[in-house]
Amino acid sequence: MGSVGINPGVIASFIGAAAFQVLGVAMLPLSKGLTQPLPTLVGALGFLIGLGLMARLVNSGLSLGFLVPVMATIVPLCGIALGILFFGESASASKIAILLVACGLIAFASTM
Repeated sequence: MGSVGINPGVIASFIGAAAFQVLGVAMLPLSKGLTQPLPTLVGALGFLIGLGLMARLVNSGLSLGFLVPVMATIVPLCGIALGILFFGESASASKIAILLVACGLIAFASTM
């Protein structure tokens, strides 16, 4: 695949893909084990739309080797932030440190 230029459409698709996947993650605790229909449906649609936007980005020429590691960093970071801010999870120093190290390793691996 060729390279894709950074333009407003690519940026919007990238942000949308991340936002919809984060929406899916946010619905997981609200779905109560996929037993609550509305949060389950919203979460499933969030994941589906997010993956669809990622597929469109790859189809437009964005490198899979770039997209997947970046999304693998953004979505968990946002998921942890949601857990801490909205679902009462603890923000221990070890949790934050492990997360930052993992993000750094993903970023490093994507440059190889």
